[in-house]
Amino acid sequence: MILVTGASGHLGKLTIDFLLKKQTSNTIAALVRDTTKAEELKATGITLRKGDYADYASLLQAFKGIDTLVLVSSGSMENRVAQHINAINAAKENGVKHIIYTSMLQTSEKSKFTAGIDHFHTEVYLKTSGIPYTVFRNTFYAEVIPMFMGDALTSGNWYFNGGNTQANFAARTDMAEALANVAVNSSAHASKVYEITSGKTYSLTEVASIISKIIGKEFNYTAISTADQAAAMKQAGLPEYVIELIGTIGETIAAGEIDLVDPSLETLLKRKPLGLEETLTQILKVA
Repeated sequence: MILVTGASGHLGKLTIDFLLKKQTSNTIAALVRDTTKAEELKATGITLRKGDYADYASLLQAFKGIDTLVLVSSGSMENRVAQHINAINAAKENGVKHIIYTSMLQTSEKSKFTAGIDHFHTEVYLKTSGIPYTVFRNTFYAEVIPMFMGDALTSGNWYFNGGNTQANFAARTDMAEALANVAVNSSAHASKVYEITSGKTYSLTEVASIISKIIGKEFNYTAISTADQAAAMKQAGLPEYVIELIGTIGETIAAGEIDLVDPSLETLLKRKPLGLEETLTQILKVA
């Protein structure tokens, strides 16, 4: 049986959708924190398992009878590495045969992206666990680009601390499909680390030009400092953790940490990944 964690989130839910196209629902399980809020998943006929990364006992129970674990990294930043270690240890205790972990592109303990450092340490632990593994080092989702914009779609002026370095953004749907492809044949991907990217990089000026074309009006990008961005976001009343997270994302882009094109996603999909214009068109809901 394949179990997908974070099943109520975007990537987990999409991965389950693709798995359901490949095999019967009784071979798929979903880990959720609250089964009463997972009616849509339950309706597909898959098995729901209740568990929380911070509750080791719940994971021990949830991972019983699981062969392949799709470990979608935690969305909670508090003690994140410890959460992942709980999942890996519970998987090992239950005899899980393979773990697929969603990490960060070119992850490093020196990453500008603080959440990426958590991925580095999780990868180190996973690789020494003795469990066969596959690591998906995902670039930033194209779907999150609008999160960096504030009211820019209205004003036409996008101010962000992302610099002018090339960056790679890939569609979350493509990543989910690739995860499902690996999960149904995990043994063929043992000890593999995949850098997951789309087929092209863009400067944020080029991204703005694409958005301008999609929305049919002028849309300009201006690089600003992290300090100026933080001050503006603070004035707008945004919480400190959001200001810090968005700031580190921009610094990660500016530092060139996601300036990479790798063929892994295309190979796993057996087709070319979606282009950025196509993905952004879908996101911005423009026909």
